[in-house]
Amino acid sequence: MMNLLHLQYLLEIAQCKSISQAAQNLFISQPYLSKVISKVEQDVGFAIFVRTSSGIKITKEGELFLEYAGQIKKQIDNIYNIKPQMEVQSNLSIATVYSSMVLQSFLDFQSMYKNEAIHDEFCEDTFNRMIERIVQRKSRIGISINPKNSKLLKQDYYDQYNLETEVLLENVPVRAIVYKGNPLSKKKFVTIEELKQYPFVYYKDTHPDEFVNILGLSSQHEIVYVSDRGSYSDILRTGRYVSVTLEMSRQQKRYSGCCCLPIKDNDILAEIKYIKPKQYELTQREEQFLQFLKTSLEKEIM
Repeated sequence: MMNLLHLQYLLEIAQCKSISQAAQNLFISQPYLSKVISKVEQDVGFAIFVRTSSGIKITKEGELFLEYAGQIKKQIDNIYNIKPQMEVQSNLSIATVYSSMVLQSFLDFQSMYKNEAIHDEFCEDTFNRMIERIVQRKSRIGISINPKNSKLLKQDYYDQYNLETEVLLENVPVRAIVYKGNPLSKKKFVTIEELKQYPFVYYKDTHPDEFVNILGLSSQHEIVYVSDRGSYSDILRTGRYVSVTLEMSRQQKRYSGCCCLPIKDNDILAEIKYIKPKQYELTQREEQFLQFLKTSLEKEIM
């Protein structure tokens, strides 16, 4: 049976391109390392290295072997990193879809610990990349804001990634956001049909057709998809584009020159959830943050 430690030895040789240098780096003798090479090559049935006057050369079979060996080592490293990643930590590690409300709540919560040496992490991204961060343990908690009838909210979607979710707020009305120079900004409320008279700007994700279907837009409707909140705001401020949001009128300062308007007869409702790996237990501070976030969002939205 192949020894995992031997794979590490061979990867070191490939990195150094020298058996003697690899032996020094590994704190083992060169003759022993040479025996390891011969043993592994005998096990797999082909040469991995060819010795030359200038060092070693990797064979074609060896290149493929080392590629797979590198993948194995990476997965082994991931296994050994599970415990440190999942151990109780005082810092927050949050991934969220783009939301100034969530960001502001995070900053308000963080200010309560301003005299403590805590290093929190906050990452805004698209829904799918946010899920990817949770799955890869780059972030421990995700905050999702999606339409209630979204395919992305079906439980089997989360089950396939071994994630669990809990609703923080449900039945949240979606609002329109327009620049103050847009004629719609003078209205007390707008309709979906009025919004359809303008091109939309929205955040890019892997299911852009879902946004079109939820709003009942034509497949030919002009939509610009962006991947950051700065571009989103800048495009809105041209006055030509409109969008939908959960932001409230009192949050207009976050989108300078824009206003948020109720949508008449609006049946587009959203849910705000938190997401985490099923086997991960929330720390006390994480539970405090989620309760703080829920309370903050309720005050802002409801």
